[in-house]
Amino acid sequence: MASPATVSRAGMIYLDINDLGWESYAQTWIDSYKDDLIKDTLHELMQKWIPKVLKAKSQCKELIPIPNTAVIISFCKLLDAFQKLDPALSFDSNKKDDNLYISLLEKWFAFALIWSVGASVNEDGRNIFDYHMRDIESMFPHNNTVYDYYINTEK
Repeated sequence: MASPATVSRAGMIYLDINDLGWESYAQTWIDSYKDDLIKDTLHELMQKWIPKVLKAKSQCKELIPIPNTAVIISFCKLLDAFQKLDPALSFDSNKKDDNLYISLLEKWFAFALIWSVGASVNEDGRNIFDYHMRDIESMFPHNNTVYDYYINTEK
């Protein structure tokens, strides 16, 4: 809480996280990359996955409710961490196979979504989230749930 005089002197602006939405954070995060291929790929993956998984999350009961912007921030940080851990995701524009890189990036993208956006839902919610993830992309094997898989970087 601040009086109008304090606000004008200190130059404070209050923006509610719900008013901003997750898109502005995601766009800023994508813009932090230098390579246009990565930017374009991340933008396409965001459009393909994020609205649908957030809709799936809204249909689930969360053990601890987490705002959409917070899960997208967690998602971006998790994907950044994976890119630092997996040598195949360390992008070198001089020696790269674009299709292989994009395919691997999408797998890590989906894995990060599962453990950020889908992490807070209860057991019934995991089944709903699993259904929606498979509806978006059929990269997962048919048995078990998407929560039961990991990316084997050796293969």
